[in-house]
Amino acid sequence: MTHVVAIIPAKNSVDSVAATVTALIETGAVGEVLVVDDGSVDGTGESAAKAGARVVGLDSNIGKGGAVAAGIASSGAPDSYLLVDADLGVSAGHAIKLLEPLKEDAADMTIAVFPSAGRSRGFGFAKLAATELLMEATGRRFAEPLSGQRAVNGALMRSLTLAEGFGLEVGLTIDTNMSGKRILEVPVDLSHSPTGRGVQDMLHRARQFGDLTQASASRLGWRRTLASILRSLIRRFKS
Repeated sequence: MTHVVAIIPAKNSVDSVAATVTALIETGAVGEVLVVDDGSVDGTGESAAKAGARVVGLDSNIGKGGAVAAGIASSGAPDSYLLVDADLGVSAGHAIKLLEPLKEDAADMTIAVFPSAGRSRGFGFAKLAATELLMEATGRRFAEPLSGQRAVNGALMRSLTLAEGFGLEVGLTIDTNMSGKRILEVPVDLSHSPTGRGVQDMLHRARQFGDLTQASASRLGWRRTLASILRSLIRRFKS
């Protein structure tokens, strides 16, 4: 039987993490749900533990990429990893659909494509920049370049050096492609809290943009990265 570990990086997610954990456990498809509490101050870790997760607590916030890396280091050697954001809530159970192509040896990493209702209400520049960066790196135009919901072959995941912070997803896609592995996008009926247009939302997008730019530059170099970002700016202002 395939052993799957679900990793949920979480920071101040007390309102949703228990429902996310419970939904994954109830599928029966995940051997362990591991929540990495990334310096939360609202009881996220305690809530996750009560719901049945094993919690890895971090003393301070180290960012999404570091939190996932901490989870991998604490996971043993599962056949597959399922990466899930803490805010999926009851819809998290649908994420197991991402595991099917791995079990069928049709992909080494799958990426969830959300229904249109689950997408961001922000300005979309981070997503557009990520799309252009991945087009430069892989020759493919991904529908959801920033989706954090992924299933990844265990040996592949443990062989990678993860990008820091919100550069995690762009780094994973570039590294998997550079390793010659197969990537498949899968439509999944998931929902989460979309990023809006408030001040905190814009700060989040700014951090995300900085992190994904750094993840790209460390892999493709600054020249290719900046050229891709310029193309995304042109596309944004033409749209």
